[in-house]
Amino acid sequence: MTDTTVPPIPASLHHLPTVGGLVVPWITPRTADGRHLLGSIDHNRMKQALLRRLCGVCGHQLGDRVVLLMRVSDLRRRCTNEPPLHPHCAAYTISACPMVGGRRAHYRSSPPRLDSAMLPAPDAAIRQGAPADPWFAVWLADYRVVIVHGDLAASYADTRLLRIRPITWRVPGIV
Repeated sequence: MTDTTVPPIPASLHHLPTVGGLVVPWITPRTADGRHLLGSIDHNRMKQALLRRLCGVCGHQLGDRVVLLMRVSDLRRRCTNEPPLHPHCAAYTISACPMVGGRRAHYRSSPPRLDSAMLPAPDAAIRQGAPADPWFAVWLADYRVVIVHGDLAASYADTRLLRIRPITWRVPGIV
């Protein structure tokens, strides 16, 4: 599967940089030579977003509805290291990101070229070239920040779950 679709950019995201016609999410790291590492997360911005209740895509304050974009393994743990998003930012991400939207069959086979001060994601080596994970949109009124394996994560374990919507895969019993 290859993805050549470039969805329109919502007006609420026009303040962000673009690469190839796609919005660069606020949590995306940028190298010293100016490259945006799409598919990677700036850990400092991730922490800011989780603790200050900022959207991981636009960087603005979250409202009374948030969406967590989660893999199957995240669902089992009821938490993810990816910050919550506004519903409209989640919708854009699903349409723009080939991994979340299910338009890529495998993760990239080569690691991103990081700056010397950047660390790869803990699961980068495991995902490299691996089959793509199914994704789900988890709708919440609120979330809790927890620590998982030494990193902050957004959890819905003790909060009111509004809805789980499969994006790329249907699981029996999950609506």
